[in-house]
Amino acid sequence: MSDYRKKMFRGAKIEDCILDFIDMEKELSRTLETADEQERQLLLGMSKAYRLIVNRLVREFDYFKGGDMVNTKVKDLISSLKRRASEAKEQSKNNVLDLVNGMYYDDIPEEAKEEIAKVPQGLQRGLFEGMALGYEKIVIDLELLLESTDNDKIAHIEKNLAKYKKMAEMLKNKFKEDEIDFRSGYLQGEMSAYQMIREEIQVVFRTELI
Repeated sequence: MSDYRKKMFRGAKIEDCILDFIDMEKELSRTLETADEQERQLLLGMSKAYRLIVNRLVREFDYFKGGDMVNTKVKDLISSLKRRASEAKEQSKNNVLDLVNGMYYDDIPEEAKEEIAKVPQGLQRGLFEGMALGYEKIVIDLELLLESTDNDKIAHIEKNLAKYKKMAEMLKNKFKEDEIDFRSGYLQGEMSAYQMIREEIQVVFRTELI
């Protein structure tokens, strides 16, 4: 096994351990809400112990923000977003009802079929084209992140999260929910891309963002 692969394997195992202890700490926090005073003291002690273990792992194994694991996650996310952007562009050329007709159509309630049929083609096309644009803009941000020589790439990710939240809020104010034209669909599609990928990034980098 090459030194690079060994390093990546080691980093992945360390990250798994860190994630496990973080999850256990979160589970204890939920249990605290219904615990009596005696149980609460015990759980608080266990929670503190888990946190100390996480900090120890981070310190002892030089698990730092912005390392190889972050780069790998960013590359995987870029590949996924490029694929989704391509799929969204392709879908914008087709009617959603046609897609549904070819996939489990018999399992879909009649009411849902009727609602799908009512959605204007312009709105559908706008939604998918807007989503594709949102994905492509995020890909640009992530590719710039990979090229950055700054070791603390998580700081850039945090800035992007704030940026995507702001962009989604700005786009939301540019359309009305009862509008069903291409423009409205386009804005809604781009907005949803920022919202969905923002949440996805928070999950993907949950260890680094603690």
